[in-house]
Amino acid sequence: MAEKITFESYERRIDKVNKALNENGIASLEEAKEICDKAGIDPYKTVEETQPIA
Repeated sequence: MAEKITFESYERRIDKVNKALNENGIASLEEAKEICDKAGIDPYKTVEETQPIA
């Protein structure tokens, strides 16, 4: 089973995130992750390198 994608303030922000994804032809966070994986992009790594989280 795939790991659930989550982020800070998920419940408060997910509707806006999904709206932005849908406006760009992406159905879900899982699909967005799949697109990133295929392109060799790791958004979590990029964020951690940019702003280390303790």
